[in-house]
Amino acid sequence: MSSPLSSNIVHLGRALSFDKLTQLFHRHRLEGAVFLSLLLVNLLFSLIFVSPAYRHKISSEAALQSARSRVSHLLQYQKAQEDLNSLEKTFLSQQELARLANLLPAMARRHQLALPGVSYQTEKKKESDLRKIDLNFKVSGRYTDVREFIHEVEGLDLFLYIEEMAIASSAKESGRLELEVKMVATLR
Repeated sequence: MSSPLSSNIVHLGRALSFDKLTQLFHRHRLEGAVFLSLLLVNLLFSLIFVSPAYRHKISSEAALQSARSRVSHLLQYQKAQEDLNSLEKTFLSQQELARLANLLPAMARRHQLALPGVSYQTEKKKESDLRKIDLNFKVSGRYTDVREFIHEVEGLDLFLYIEEMAIASSAKESGRLELEVKMVATLR
C-alpha cells in the first residue's frame, strides 16, 4: 500500500521527464535558498536592531517606573514638610504668648465674664527646642457666656487645647458659674 505522497511522486515521475524534474528541483532549491536567505536576513535584523531597541524600551520603562516612584516619594515628603511648616506656625512664639495672656482677659470681657488673671508655667521637652506651656485661669459668669468664651478660645488659630476644665463653684440663685481651666500650648 502506497501513501498518497509517494503516489504523487510516482505520478509526477511518469508525467515529467527527468530533465523537467531536475529543473523543478533546482527552481524550488533556488526558492528555498532565497527563503532561507530572507529568513537569515530577518533574524540578523532582529538581533542587530530590534532586540537592542526592545531591551532599551524595557530598561527605559523600568527607569520611568523608578522615576515615578521617586517623584511620588518626593511629593509625599514635600506635603509632609508643608504640613510640618503649617503646624509649626501654630506654635506660640514668646511675643504670641504675651499677646495670648492679654487676649484671654479681653475675650472674657467681651462675653461679660470675670477672668482675674492667667498664670502659666513652661516645661522644656526632651531633645527639642519646643516647650510645653500650661496656662491656668479661672473664669466666672453665666453658663452660656462661659460656653461661648470656651468655643471662641478653641477657635483661635493657635496650637492650643483645653486639657482640663472643672467647676470650682456654682451659685444657682445668681446663675453664675466659676470654671477652672487648664490649657496647653507649645512654645517654639
